[in-house]
Amino acid sequence: MITSSRSQGDRPPHVLTSEEYPGKVMPAILTSWDLMTLYVLLIFFPTNVSNAIAGGAAGITFWLVGAILFFVPCAIATAQLSVIFPHEGSLYNWAYRIFGSYMSFFVGFCVWLPAPLLLMATSDLAISYIPGLNSGWLTAPWQQGLALSVVILISGFMAVQPHRTVQNITNAAFVLLLIASGLVILAGIAWLATGHAPATSFSRLSDWLITWDPKTGGNFGLFGVITLGYLGVYLPITMQAEAIAPSAETRRQLILRHLLWGTLIVVVGYVLVTFAVLVVEGPKSAYVLFALVTTVDTALGKLAGNVVAVCMLGVFCLVTMVYNHIYARFLMVAGFDRRIPVGLGLLNSNRQPARAIAIQTAAAIFITILFFMVIPYMFGSNPADLSLEVYFVGIGAGTILWAFSTIFLFILILALYIRDRRALLLNRLVPMPVLLLSSVVGLITGIIAIVDTALNSWVPLLTNQQWSLIVAGLTAATLMIGAIISMFATGEAAWQEIERGA
Repeated sequence: MITSSRSQGDRPPHVLTSEEYPGKVMPAILTSWDLMTLYVLLIFFPTNVSNAIAGGAAGITFWLVGAILFFVPCAIATAQLSVIFPHEGSLYNWAYRIFGSYMSFFVGFCVWLPAPLLLMATSDLAISYIPGLNSGWLTAPWQQGLALSVVILISGFMAVQPHRTVQNITNAAFVLLLIASGLVILAGIAWLATGHAPATSFSRLSDWLITWDPKTGGNFGLFGVITLGYLGVYLPITMQAEAIAPSAETRRQLILRHLLWGTLIVVVGYVLVTFAVLVVEGPKSAYVLFALVTTVDTALGKLAGNVVAVCMLGVFCLVTMVYNHIYARFLMVAGFDRRIPVGLGLLNSNRQPARAIAIQTAAAIFITILFFMVIPYMFGSNPADLSLEVYFVGIGAGTILWAFSTIFLFILILALYIRDRRALLLNRLVPMPVLLLSSVVGLITGIIAIVDTALNSWVPLLTNQQWSLIVAGLTAATLMIGAIISMFATGEAAWQEIERGA
């Protein structure tokens, strides 16, 4: 096993329990196909094109630029670190091997922190398609909050089932995603083939350009929200010990294959779906999540549109389960290593981290109730508008935290080059200049995207200044609360270790 040198000398950190135990007790069932479907399902959210549509043809440029400057570097860094450190836990483990225990806990904590918000966000995306099918359903915030809580609760129940069962459901969700996306793309083709003029201008070079203006800001404000649509590259490989890889070479091919094909599918999917919606609906559908359905309604008819709506409803319900399933691994490995109470690492009879999943599910339901059923009715005269503002502020803060943890991919590569260049040279997947350049570019792009997201409001009712103050405050408060919780958790883990020793 390759380990990096440490500032205390050449003595490597000791072998973690989470590096040996998962491979012994958790079934190895994941194939390259399974990892690829997970990868696409976790990153390719067709609803993200509603942000890109606001930029017109430049929205496609944003997707391509974000892919080159951020998404592909993320994939390269993930592949490189996965090959060198082939263990469960991805960023948590990589940070331990390069920086040591304290930094690994901090990075792992930042990675896990957005999990409850993501569960709420994906379940909300699912529920958002129900009023689109019938405008009289789920109109009040408390109704939406109740429906979201049910989806999250079901996701927790499904996530504790045998891993092969969960993965089969995930593969089915991938098929639903392909059907929905394929119908949207077909709608764009049919619209042009039947002689209709595109609803967006593509003929001028200025239509495709990313612009920035000191007064108006141009369209550059879209850069952050579009680029961060590529977050989640390292999530599938978090379950590396559960992949079928009898040899180092098999593992290497499994890692490279799912990252290569998954990255290609995600980029092509975003570009083609964005183009189709721009052709049929145009920029008027910017920020409208239901634009995918109206695009298909307009070009292919109501029946095809309903199929897309049902498929997307199913996809986001199942993606909630997948996020619950994967993010529990970060609590599980921390429990194995006694960084948090060891009980969070316990497995049920299906060899799933049931307690960790239960904690995540409870946290997500608590936040949902707070955002949709408490705050809107206690502090606002218009609960619907306030719940929308609170929701987007929460998701904005969660996205910034998620992006912050993601840029550690590049920090770890650069640190490994400084501390243990030999490990990189012996296991490099791309030429060293390409690896280093992509890490620097990805790091800078990630920071710019985070700043851009913090400065540009996602809610029309909030000014950019209000958005920045609230999101920055919520992010800081979340980190402080999490730090206090982690102190208690670490103390409890230390006490359990003392009792175990006694």
